Formats: sequence, C-alpha cells, structure tokens
Amino acid sequence: MPPITLYATCLDRIIELIKVKHWSEEKENPFARLPPKIVELLVEVCGTSQKFREFSYFQMLLSSGKLRILKLCFPVIFIDICMVLPQMLTEKGCMKITVLELDRNFRNNESEWLEKLLQKLPLLESLSVRTLFNPQALKNCNGLKSVEVIQIHWNPKKSDSFLSEAADTLSHLEDLEEFDIFQYTRKSSIFLKVVKMLDNHKKLTSLRFTDSSRAAHHIYENNTIEQLPKYGLRKCSWTPDTSCGSFEEITLLCNSFLERITSAVLLFPLVEELEILVLREDCFEYLKNLKHLRSLKIKFDMHTEYRQNLSFLSGIGQQLRHLCIVSHRGVPVNAISKYCFNLEYLKIIGHATICDSIESSYNFKNLKRLAIGLIDAHSLLYVFQNVRNLKELQFS
Repeated sequence: MPPITLYATCLDRIIELIKVKHWSEEKENPFARLPPKIVELLVEVCGTSQKFREFSYFQMLLSSGKLRILKLCFPVIFIDICMVLPQMLTEKGCMKITVLELDRNFRNNESEWLEKLLQKLPLLESLSVRTLFNPQALKNCNGLKSVEVIQIHWNPKKSDSFLSEAADTLSHLEDLEEFDIFQYTRKSSIFLKVVKMLDNHKKLTSLRFTDSSRAAHHIYENNTIEQLPKYGLRKCSWTPDTSCGSFEEITLLCNSFLERITSAVLLFPLVEELEILVLREDCFEYLKNLKHLRSLKIKFDMHTEYRQNLSFLSGIGQQLRHLCIVSHRGVPVNAISKYCFNLEYLKIIGHATICDSIESSYNFKNLKRLAIGLIDAHSLLYVFQNVRNLKELQFS
C-alpha cells in the first residue's frame, strides 16, 4: 500500500470541512488564495461524491475566481443540474473557465441551461457534454479547440441538425482541432457539412464519431490528383450507415465502399486512430497505406463475409498497438496473436475462439489489457498461456 502523502491528507481535511460547511459564515472566500489546480481538484472530488447533494457545498469553490477547469460527474441522486447552472451563471469567477466537462445525461428541458452557461464562457477551449444543444451558444468562444458531444438517446434527426448547424455556426473558429459528435446520421446530404468542416478548420485532427469516408470520396471526385488536399486528421470514423437502408441502397453502398476507403486513405494519410465498418474485406489492402495507424476498431456488418483466419490483418497488424473487433462470428485469438503481435490492448465484442488452421505458437508479448465478451475454456487457456505482461482482464 503506497504511503499517504501530506498533500492527500490536507485535501481530505479540506473536503471534510467543506462537508460540514465550515466556512459558510466567512465574509472572505478562503479558496480565493489557493492555486487553481487545488480548487479544481476539490470541485472534481466533491462533484463525483454522493455526499455533496446541495449546490451550497460548491458555491465558494465556484466563486473563488480560480477555476479554469470544471469537471463534474453528477450521480443519479445528485441535485438536479438545472438548479446548479443558474447559480454558476451569477458567479463571475466561472467566466475564466477554459475546460468544461459535464458527465451527466441531460433531460430535454435542461439543455437551455447549458446554453446559457456556455454563452458566459468566452475563454472556453474544451467542451465535453452528454446532450445536444444549440451550437449558437458557442458563437463567442473564439478560442475553442475541442468539442465532444456524446448523445445518449437515439435521435438521428436532432443529431444531423446539430452537426449541420455547428458546421455553419462554428465556421469562424481557426483553432478547432477536435469535433467529436456521437452521431446517428440519416440525411444523405450530411456529408457536405463534413466537407465544409474539413475546408474551414485547417487544424482539425479529430472527427471520431462522424463518418468522413463519403466526404473524402466527394472531395476526391471533385478535384484532380494534382489539386487533392491532404488533411491532418489523426482520429477518424469510416462507418457508413447501413441500419435502415433498403436492399438496393445497401447494395449500392457496398459497391462504392472501396472507392470511399481509397479516397479516405489518400486524403487522410496521418490517421493514427480509426473506426471502420467493414462492408468488404479487401479494404484492408488499402488500410496498410496508413503508416501512422496505431489504434483500430473493426466492426463487421452482419452480412459481410470475411476469412475466418483473419489473414487480411497481415498487412497492418504488426503496427497496431490497440485493436477492437466487433463481430457476430467467432474471433480467433490465436489469429490475432499471429498478425498483431505488438498489441498492448485487445478488445473483442463477440465470441473469442481458436482457429484450428493456425499454428498456436504465437504469443501476445506486449499485451497489457484484454477485454472479452464471450470465450470458451480452450480459448481462455490459450490466452493465459501466451501472455507475459497482462495487467488488466475484463469480461463483459
């Protein structure tokens, strides 16, 4: 057990005093003289505890004028966030916030409070929330670099609307680097907004949850080889939507899939982290041109046929450090150890198996973290016999 430091002891004592409202009658704010990092840590610790259920616990911390980073994770039984945000709006100290993370699902009628808060944060650089809102609220955040919106509830119409409005409203942001919107797309024209974002935000490095493959193909078709731009995206999602299309639409999509992937590989050569929905196995021939690729999430469409021995990974497997495979069929762990022998993290969403046609003489020499859905005893024994440095094992 590591020794308890004086720093940790002092923090614990301060938190205990906050809990009993020790400074509630003080005229001078005791936190106004503390370094910003300590105040931010206190807010984060209190914000994740079920013991602090009233906004009054946070009032002095939020009004200290020291906050630059605000991270709050509200438990289910925590006070309604609608009561928290209006109070924060009255505190001038909150206007200096550059990082805002609210890890809580909002109800429909609560997004307006978030919008009012965002309008009061002109220095905001990084935003992470769990609800959609009106992008106009970010219009004055001229230094914004990162936006992450995880939409929990299925609402394709609102999701498309948010992306469309954001592409227009935030077009003036020169420093935007990450725009990660968990999106369920339904509008066939939404890819044009992705094209607009790529053209307007030259520093953009991340579009993690929005399919950019169709946008890439559109750009490719409308430029000559000499005029093709090269974008700096490091994190991409090439996941065309197949969930509600007709048989004819899905057939057309499968036929154009390779063209999308070849265009995306050509336009985004710096990709390091990629999520791809595989409609055709031969797309892996083009992925091996991504020399910087280190993290790959593969999702197989339920109708996609692919080689069970995973030999298509031979061209890119050795450069991968993180691999996640989502499949309705068995995923042979010995095949992964053969082709992806430098993995540090492996996640299988599906059934982990052993492929009998592959010699089981390979090992995961660098594997540190492993997450598996279903696995039989034979496959699990193989894993245990062929890992050397495993530190984390998760079954889900």
